[in-house]
Amino acid sequence: MSGPEQTTTEGRLVAGPTPGRRLVRWVWALGLLSLLGGGGYRLMLWEPQQLPVRVVTVDGVLKYLSSPCLQEAVITHLDGGILTQDLAGLQTAVEAIPWVRSASLRRRWPDRLELRVVERIALARWGEAALIDADGVIFRPKTGDIPRGLPRLSGREQDASALVQRLVDWAPRLRALGLEIETLARDARGAWTLRLSAGFSLALGKERVRERLSRFIRVYPRLAATGMPLLIDMRYNNGLAIRWAGTGSDASEPDTMGAVRAAKLKSRTSGSLEYPVSPYFSLSNP
Repeated sequence: MSGPEQTTTEGRLVAGPTPGRRLVRWVWALGLLSLLGGGGYRLMLWEPQQLPVRVVTVDGVLKYLSSPCLQEAVITHLDGGILTQDLAGLQTAVEAIPWVRSASLRRRWPDRLELRVVERIALARWGEAALIDADGVIFRPKTGDIPRGLPRLSGREQDASALVQRLVDWAPRLRALGLEIETLARDARGAWTLRLSAGFSLALGKERVRERLSRFIRVYPRLAATGMPLLIDMRYNNGLAIRWAGTGSDASEPDTMGAVRAAKLKSRTSGSLEYPVSPYFSLSNP
């Protein structure tokens, strides 16, 4: 039968706690919890006034951000003293700034917060008012913060990583020819088009784009010596088509037959290439 007696390891019987003792213990526990709760509440009220955050220091290599801007972002979201401050909330607020890639904070006794920031590096422009970094992350800083001289990427946001990868891969290869990518676009059908610094567009289509770019790189020195192109269309299995400057045609309409002067490249068995100025042929349905 059960009762207030318990058996010890030596087999002796000892009296267990009585109901009165249990009640006293519960009263003491509740009182202690009340004191702790009241003390915690008083600490929350007292700590920000007695132990405020007085200094915010910023560490990191900054180009488009400024220390005063970051300090203001932290101070605006302060909601406690040095002990009770929500550092995770402050980190979230700082990382909401477009140019911030990552941020971390730590306390320094007695009144200092140290903020470390890693700034985003813009790889290219995205559309008109946004930027994109090497990770394919699109961010939208203030208009005055848009750097000049960056190439422009254009496409659907789900294609951002693919556009970045192509830019990183193709830019050095074209730069070896003295060409810089001004615009790199991928349309909704997946077709690739480049606008290059020499003043012409390069159409690669959506299939075998690496092969087509390599073919363009091989023949471009000869084409550059021939004349000034407006459009070079590589969307042919064994050749290309060129719209030359000064033909009177609209470079934005590659399917116009009109006064287009085309050059077709044909591979010989020896690997050499020939590019007659004629015959004319349409660029439609390559």
